[in-house]
Amino acid sequence: MVRIALKWLPFAVVTTGMCLLVYVAVQQHMRQSLNDPQIQMAEDGAMALASSATPASIVPRAALINADTSLAPFIAVFDSQGSPLESSGTVSGAPPKPPVGVFTAALNNQGKDTTQPYENRVSWQPSGTTRIALVVKYVPETKQFVAAGRNMREVEAREANLHNQMLLAWLVTLFVSFGAVALASRRTT
Repeated sequence: MVRIALKWLPFAVVTTGMCLLVYVAVQQHMRQSLNDPQIQMAEDGAMALASSATPASIVPRAALINADTSLAPFIAVFDSQGSPLESSGTVSGAPPKPPVGVFTAALNNQGKDTTQPYENRVSWQPSGTTRIALVVKYVPETKQFVAAGRNMREVEAREANLHNQMLLAWLVTLFVSFGAVALASRRTT
């Protein structure tokens, strides 16, 4: 049995490495794609503010989005201290209020952390049941911030499903490869 396990070990290592590689690549693709609408909304809002638009003019007023339950993206404008001025969404029944560090990171980013200067992309958890993919953009011309976010619930459910699928694939592949090595070893003895 030890001899079979030693012959099987390289297969186990390769299988584990490949499963981890696939999991990380797919999970990161899901998570990064979650930011796409918010990047566009924050950048467009920042450009509008830089061109003399008012905060109220870039925030839609149709209906407030409850970010605790809705998957729809929202946009908000904050003053230089991070206090909300306008918002199309609410978190726990109030305008979103991310931690000050989220704004500081956007202000201090000179294009190193994201492809755009004055931008910060974070996962923000305002409550035990709500996580938001948030993109914050600083507007130097007005000393304001534009933030766009949306609930991560659906992507997190997909990530959990991916985790379970990859775990099952890994275990099945390990079992089958061990059986194949054991069978091949039996035939050669």
